[in-house]
Amino acid sequence: MGQESPNPVLELRSVSTASGGYEILKDVSVAFAEGATTVVLGSAGSGKSALLKTAAGLVVPDSGTVLFRGTSLAAFSEDEERYFRGRTSFVFQDSALWSNQNIFFNIALPLRIHRPWMGESEVAERVREMAERVGYLEGLAFRPAELSAGEQKLVSIARALVLDPELVFLDEPASGLDEDAKERVQEVLDSLRKAGKSVLLVTNDMGWVHRVADRIVIIRDGRIAAAGQYDEIVARDVPEAAGLMARLRARGVRSRGETPSTVVLPPREPSEDDGSAGRRADGERGT
Repeated sequence: MGQESPNPVLELRSVSTASGGYEILKDVSVAFAEGATTVVLGSAGSGKSALLKTAAGLVVPDSGTVLFRGTSLAAFSEDEERYFRGRTSFVFQDSALWSNQNIFFNIALPLRIHRPWMGESEVAERVREMAERVGYLEGLAFRPAELSAGEQKLVSIARALVLDPELVFLDEPASGLDEDAKERVQEVLDSLRKAGKSVLLVTNDMGWVHRVADRIVIIRDGRIAAAGQYDEIVARDVPEAAGLMARLRARGVRSRGETPSTVVLPPREPSEDDGSAGRRADGERGT
């Protein structure tokens, strides 16, 4: 189980979510430390995306609590909600670009919302910088429908990084990318790690896992099957993810030095602050 992380950036306590009468997350308790890249692994339908969206506050749990640096998302004031949204970002699996707006608008949108004091020239410079950083080389006046799926994904990653967020959520960012684009995005993930950003990444690309993961969380049937530092998990027998572990072991165990730990938390008695969240998120699209 490992030691409890002293400074978690995010923590889920006894979180359960359901949709259409089907339970997706089942009493999940896990904490993520500041400044590390955690990769969430699992088979299709295991609850990976649901875990990511719940941690990001885009899905409100039916029971349990999600905390950002010790404060429940459900208890956020308007100012605290704005602070959280301005320092986190989310890359959606389907890119989730505004189809009726051009690429410049899509990348600039978080700046318009969270940095309204920025001048037009500064916004334009930042948008161009982010597009170049992720390797998007097409025109900024195009609409999303005029781009390939891979190009749309690059734009969504540029949008997620435009605020220089402290915490980045990425849901299958490798999907739709060719090898050159994958390498560019891997370089971006490397830079986030070196800068001490907190990254939660859903992917089954074992090359990415081997390269960027400080820690691994494995989810199966809506429950946490294992969580810990990369080398610890790869060396462990995890029957629920035997195939994934075999693919990682084939790449070799590597030492990455000391990193903050991800821990599965023991069950706890419910408190007045826990239970169903008292709000339903409208859900932000890429901001």
